[in-house]
Amino acid sequence: MSKRLYAAYFTGIDGSSFGLFYIGDGVIAGVDAGGMKYDGTFQETSDGALEGVIQFIVPAGMKLVTGLVAGGQPKTLSAPIKLRREFGDGNAVTRIDTPAGPVNARFELLREIV
Repeated sequence: MSKRLYAAYFTGIDGSSFGLFYIGDGVIAGVDAGGMKYDGTFQETSDGALEGVIQFIVPAGMKLVTGLVAGGQPKTLSAPIKLRREFGDGNAVTRIDTPAGPVNARFELLREIV
């Protein structure tokens, strides 16, 4: 898979947010408007989907789009992630089941990285 930069738009039961992600070389890494950091790994499947695990590093006191409010210390959550082959077309919605509750994500390809 090539190296790419994506805009991501998130919605949950208690709001919405957006972020910026690098996806390539088996790595998913990004940040969002609330100050969360994301770090994960993936493998490409035979049908072109990406499957892996992503960690969400939540700043202390931050309220997530799922409604969860982090405590007085930063919190790290992990969740499996599966992105369909067409995930970056700006239209496909991916449900991510996190320990804090479900999040819907929509990714839009911004550019290839050389």
